[in-house]
Amino acid sequence: MTTTDTISPPLDGVASSTSPPIHPLHVGRLPRGQYRIDGELGLRLVALWHVVGIAAAFVALVATLNPAGNEGLPGAIRFLLLGVHALAVLGHAYSAVGVRNRWRRARTISLLTNYLLLVVSASAALHQLDAFRAIGALGQGFNKGFVPFLVVLVGVIWTAVARNLRLRAPESPAPPVLHTAGRVIIAAGAVWFVIAADPIGLLERIVDGLSRPLTLGALLVAVAAGLACSFMWQPRIAAVFGTTKSQADALAGLAFLSPNILGFLFFFAGPLIFSLVVSFFDWTTTNTSREFVFLDNYIRALSLDVASTDAGNAGTEVLNNGYQVLANIDWFGQHLVIGARDVEFWLSLRNIIVFMVLAVPLSVLPALGLSSILASRLPGMKVFRAIYFVPSVAGVIGVSIIWGQLFQSTVGWINYLITRIADVLPFVDPPASGQPWLSDDSTALFSLVVVFAWMLFGFNTVLYLAGHQGISKELYEAAEIDGASTWRIFRRITVPQLRATTFYIVTVTSILALQLFDIVWVLSTPEPGGPDNATTTPVLTLYEEAFRDNNTGYASALAWVLFLMIFGLTFSQFRRQRDEAST
Repeated sequence: MTTTDTISPPLDGVASSTSPPIHPLHVGRLPRGQYRIDGELGLRLVALWHVVGIAAAFVALVATLNPAGNEGLPGAIRFLLLGVHALAVLGHAYSAVGVRNRWRRARTISLLTNYLLLVVSASAALHQLDAFRAIGALGQGFNKGFVPFLVVLVGVIWTAVARNLRLRAPESPAPPVLHTAGRVIIAAGAVWFVIAADPIGLLERIVDGLSRPLTLGALLVAVAAGLACSFMWQPRIAAVFGTTKSQADALAGLAFLSPNILGFLFFFAGPLIFSLVVSFFDWTTTNTSREFVFLDNYIRALSLDVASTDAGNAGTEVLNNGYQVLANIDWFGQHLVIGARDVEFWLSLRNIIVFMVLAVPLSVLPALGLSSILASRLPGMKVFRAIYFVPSVAGVIGVSIIWGQLFQSTVGWINYLITRIADVLPFVDPPASGQPWLSDDSTALFSLVVVFAWMLFGFNTVLYLAGHQGISKELYEAAEIDGASTWRIFRRITVPQLRATTFYIVTVTSILALQLFDIVWVLSTPEPGGPDNATTTPVLTLYEEAFRDNNTGYASALAWVLFLMIFGLTFSQFRRQRDEAST
């Protein structure tokens, strides 16, 4: 069968050579007394279901257009809902007509429409039943339901053994009985587990939820959409619509990928687009009236004002209204006062640029040198590879807490080691009271650089080790024969051959540096971003705007400014890499 061949309909029984061909929609008998629904009737029911879907989606579309029922809903969100409902109307309409007339693409559109409807309605029903919190509560009560859980486990093993016996002896009546008994054990154990481990009354919630029309309607819609998907998925229905093998394989692949695709759309792409919409509004969590301000949030974040004055250390009196002093600079005998509408954000940009300039080389260059040593065949190298990789798998919060104790000014190990070194080396003169690494604005950011570089050092080393595997050993052998020194081999062979790996590591490390948050949140004192905004970062700034000051719209604008910075840096690195590869 070629990739353009249509799927052959499955036979319902064994037909002789003189028997008439079996139509794909024939009502046939399946093994073990099961019957199929009539194909023609099933397609009519699916078409009728799509007609009902048209009506429901159209009602939702009209409800979204009604301004009385959507007060406080931003225009962009309403426009997005209108698009979703309009697509639902079009999908149901095409499927209703196409299924009835056997259009080739109607099966695919019907499957997609019903599958999305199944996911949305099932999620709504589970939310109405409070099932997500109930599942977590079941996990908390697992100790109470340990015995019924063992019963379920025994039932699963029993069913697997019975299934194996059924395959070995299909004519024997015993395996089916054992298989049915295993299912009964699983069902009984599951019910017992829910009753024993249910601390919040899951069964009561289900009964109460089913009594509510909204929950019951969502469940009925989910069941109907699921049945329609199951029916349209059958190979005999695919044969009716002329589905080719390549199309069937593509649908099967999309079905397996759909959980990840939907997760990406709902939990990444959807919130990302929503944050872009929110960034154009004066959106606060405490105010339901959200005003469309277009680019005002971005203008507020990026606005700067420069004033020239003869007085040193001038204040806001020389700046425009709404601006605060960001810096005082002496430039060729002239004193300049630079102001910003959001001083904290510009300070965070300064800090993160300095942090990236220091942290990226400390994370990359030592890893390059160490990987060259670990790539050798010296004894014990595998043990050292594991040791250097350990910081990469350790928890960020736990590691940050340990480093906080190391940086402690009075009893920290770093000051203690400096004191011991000073006892041996007389030219080392540590402070008498110890260095306050994290509470001094001159050393706090550098301390975070050390922690960041230490945590990524091992991971970058492993990446370089993987790059070493792609370097031909013949190059090293030829260099050694020519009498090249170790440094010359490293500079002329290792570094150029690892150019692609270096590009990847530098790019990823730069992105992680620009997104710095967790280390600052744990280590900075006396509060996150301290002292005196010396360690504040853009991510920390937008977090505080969103969750401390409730300025969600402005925080979204800051997030997109940071995104554009990261995108611009990454794009320039890709351009540079491509230009170097072309030369």
